[in-house]
Amino acid sequence: MTDASIQALSVLRSTENLQWYIVPFITLILYIYNMEMEKKRFDRVLMGIYFFATSGVCLEIVNALVLHFTGFSALWTTPGRSAYVIYVGWNAEIFFLAALGGISALTGLPEKDAKIVHLNNRLVLPVLWAVAAVAVEVLLNRAGILVWEYRHWRWPNVYFMILWWAAPYYLLLWLYDNLSLRGKGILAASGVAAAVCAHLLFAVVLKWV
Repeated sequence: MTDASIQALSVLRSTENLQWYIVPFITLILYIYNMEMEKKRFDRVLMGIYFFATSGVCLEIVNALVLHFTGFSALWTTPGRSAYVIYVGWNAEIFFLAALGGISALTGLPEKDAKIVHLNNRLVLPVLWAVAAVAVEVLLNRAGILVWEYRHWRWPNVYFMILWWAAPYYLLLWLYDNLSLRGKGILAASGVAAAVCAHLLFAVVLKWV
């Protein structure tokens, strides 16, 4: 097992490093969601919840399970320097990003048929968002607070990471465009249920993540 994995496991869901800045960040997230609801943009709110539950919680559990089954390392690890480590690759700071990731992507979204460099924006935007996200991850990796161990999941081999980021955004935009408000509600509720069940099973009962 890698040193980063051992370090992450040593502070896993420990409250010893909790910081006060978590409180204003949570307040900011609630404020943004409340503002969207006040403007009756319920579709954005529901898709934001769906994105957080699936691309946040569920995919982070998948990453943590890689460590469990390999006994070596997750695809990415956040070994420390965080207020709270939820899973070996997911901490409070990334939690805040995931909570706003979906709703941010849908804010200011162009019309469905609008073009970017002669291509439909729904094809271009997820790739742009993915490249931007991976660029930030490269900086975090260079700073030593996001660790990669696998040959095809580290710089300069970032193609799988770009796909990992882009795929949920492609799905998010397709669902946003094609589901009714009721369908979005069912999707959000199903995502939350899946996230809660996955956490209870793998983190609480089996203690694999």
